[in-house]
Amino acid sequence: MKDRQQLQVKTNGKPSTTSLPASPASETPDPRQLLALAIALGATDAVLLPTEALEVEDRYAAMCAAPHRCPSYGLAPGCPPHAPLPADFRAKLAGFCLVAVFKIDVLAADLLNENRLDAARSIHRIAAHLELAAPRFGFGRACGMAAGSCKELFCADAATCAMLDGSFPCRHPDLARPSISAVGIDFAALANRAGWPFARIDTDAANDTSPAMGLMAGLVLLA
Repeated sequence: MKDRQQLQVKTNGKPSTTSLPASPASETPDPRQLLALAIALGATDAVLLPTEALEVEDRYAAMCAAPHRCPSYGLAPGCPPHAPLPADFRAKLAGFCLVAVFKIDVLAADLLNENRLDAARSIHRIAAHLELAAPRFGFGRACGMAAGSCKELFCADAATCAMLDGSFPCRHPDLARPSISAVGIDFAALANRAGWPFARIDTDAANDTSPAMGLMAGLVLLA
């Protein structure tokens, strides 16, 4: 299904507390229900875009390694150098037609401290839930992606990733999803396409007397 019209679900700017009942698989894709589920799970907003809205550039993936190497570099399957190369991810996108993108609003200052970890865990949880629920809404294939490294978020107390060292399957397959930035997705461009303004995340945000809002986002590729 090729649909270049952006669909959007909001609940007065707040997450809905209404949970959606389980439903049998739909023969006709119903993206509005999937977006509503994202809101019900705690997302601030959710939109549907064509996969062409994802701008993937090598330089963004390269930032994980340089000039300031991310502390999670090399520690998880969804992070470089283990994550798919941007070129491979661009090729993968050809097999999907739509992307459900969702966000959680977070104080910009909190994105500079440990509070960001709780928000990132929620992004992973929502992405994983939507991926698993997608067949109920008529999508035969789905692939969730999230913000941040799953190693830092879910296995910080483990010496190594069980998947990378080959000792066990993933310890948290119902939560952990690959990193958006690891494959080179331009986050700012994606937020702009979704209509989500956000404050610049820097030291000024931490010292600003008027709290500025940032955001974290996740997505699910759909086919």
